[in-house]
Amino acid sequence: MNKTSILILVLLFVFSCGKKEVKSEIEEIKAPAAEIPVDKDKKEIKIDEQDEISALIFTVQIAALKNQNEDLENIDEIKVYYENDLIKYRLGNFETYQEAREFRSQILNEYNDAFIQALKNDRPIFILEAL
Repeated sequence: MNKTSILILVLLFVFSCGKKEVKSEIEEIKAPAAEIPVDKDKKEIKIDEQDEISALIFTVQIAALKNQNEDLENIDEIKVYYENDLIKYRLGNFETYQEAREFRSQILNEYNDAFIQALKNDRPIFILEAL
């Protein structure tokens, strides 16, 4: 009986220490779907020629906040973007990275955290992807 008890304990130990299947979940991050304007009366999809052209611009982001800031919103030519539960304030609309760098250096004394953000069709992309 003693040997049987030991054998059962050893078997339980072996089976409990066997390979356990570990499932890892990978969260897929998807870009938000582009909104395509729909004519509600005709139920037809309108595709603008401008939508087909991927517009790449460079801008300078001066702040990203959880709450609105009236001082920033009152700056001339400020553009406000709502992304990832943040309100992002950006200045300028430059065709080249160099133009954005020159503008950033001009405002760096006032906005020391300012950085260049590339936008493709008004959506942020990595600078390296833009260059």
